[in-house]
Amino acid sequence: MSYKHRLNDLERDGERSLTDQMVEAFREGIASGELAVGEQLPPTRELAELASVNHLTAVRVYRRLRELGLVTSQVGRGTFVRDSAPSSLEAAGRDGPEWQRYVLPPVTESAGDRAMDEMYRHSQARGLIPLSVGYPSEELFPFDQMREAMSEALKSHDSRALQYTDIAGLPELVDQVAELLAARGASEDPDDILITSGARQGLTLAARAVLRPGDVAACESPTFMGVLESLRDTGARVLPVPVDEQGLDTNALEELLARQEIRLLALQPRCHNPTGSDLSAERRAHLLGLARRHGFFILEDGIYADLRFEGEDPGSLRREAPSHVIYVDSLSKLVGGGLRVGWVASSGPVRERLLHAKRTDDMHTATLTQLAMARFLAAGEYPEHLDRARSFYLERRDALLDAVTEHLGALASAEHPGGGGHLWLTLAVAADEGELMTEAVRHGVTFVPGTAMIPEPEAGTHLRLSYGFLGPDKLAEGARRLARAIRAVGEQPRVSGALPIA
Repeated sequence: MSYKHRLNDLERDGERSLTDQMVEAFREGIASGELAVGEQLPPTRELAELASVNHLTAVRVYRRLRELGLVTSQVGRGTFVRDSAPSSLEAAGRDGPEWQRYVLPPVTESAGDRAMDEMYRHSQARGLIPLSVGYPSEELFPFDQMREAMSEALKSHDSRALQYTDIAGLPELVDQVAELLAARGASEDPDDILITSGARQGLTLAARAVLRPGDVAACESPTFMGVLESLRDTGARVLPVPVDEQGLDTNALEELLARQEIRLLALQPRCHNPTGSDLSAERRAHLLGLARRHGFFILEDGIYADLRFEGEDPGSLRREAPSHVIYVDSLSKLVGGGLRVGWVASSGPVRERLLHAKRTDDMHTATLTQLAMARFLAAGEYPEHLDRARSFYLERRDALLDAVTEHLGALASAEHPGGGGHLWLTLAVAADEGELMTEAVRHGVTFVPGTAMIPEPEAGTHLRLSYGFLGPDKLAEGARRLARAIRAVGEQPRVSGALPIA
């Protein structure tokens, strides 16, 4: 019996759930070869109609198949068979690459994995307005200053510029980072600073230094998808703590701590990605009190803290509790992400673990870019560049806010960001994110789905839109296209809610 016949012949009154029966039908179709490697499965709406089930059940079936490593989903394209194999390895051939499919272990793609992949792909796609892309604008890159700094590094340092350097970082750059932090009101001992290959590596090293498989970590919901990936890659369980206009809900965190011991909390207390909010003074004090009382680390991501448009900078959490806070930062969003220069500030035994993690990862950050960044900072170029960046990105934030109000006013509500590079939208009605992404791409626009930034599923449909990469005209057109895509999804025929749900 074909898998489609089995989907038409589900037992409605049996003990097995409809989801289990549908997953089994696909598994047998894949195992028998009826569904071949690379074959596209029916869209979830079509599957729901084929099996006479609710659309949510169809979504659940494909999610289960992804978890089993049998299919892969590509935003905007669909769901494809991944693990259907010829009956023997020899049938795949050992001279081509196909044999690798049957040797490599399965990889479970998270929503964040797929969102990051789509973001990179869409950043250069022709015809698409990539509201999903959080890159800085090339219009702001200090090309002349960096060109001079690179040239001077090669001329003045000869072989040193191309040689290995200290694991902890080039001393000149470490000193400049310490001066930068002191100017922000957060003095650091240079011995507590570790230079990394971007802030993302800093997040990963900090997570690896503190967490082990089976540990429990917590993070904001929503949060930067790279934070989720860094935490999850350690094998730790990641629990959500909600965020509102005052930042992390520390009362919710305290309730979590009453029933669960955590080893680390990751958050962005200033210019949060994606909401742009700050952690309020009252909650800052509450959070640090909880960290001292319960003995957990705080992983503070300060990547957007300098890109502030409104309000006074409350300063880093690390300044108030250095033994509890591991601070991660870089200038990627303001000077250039391609330089891959970031840093981690930490104190106590955890620093030795960070150094060990860095040594086993890449030995040290590229010497030439460290020399260039040190010269750029020493020349006093950064404050003026930061002023230009704030004005530049403020114009784009306002352009996107205005466009969202004009085109999506009745469709979604948007948080008002006081800084950073993103808007966080909540749709007025629930919609399937996969369908909405497909429809958005069809209309020539992309976004980051909320599930990529939320540790655990929750009610509502959320989107992240980024404004740093695009000019005002593109932002306005992107919002217009997105509104059309949302309306189009809302107008699609729905399967009756009276149908059974597994």
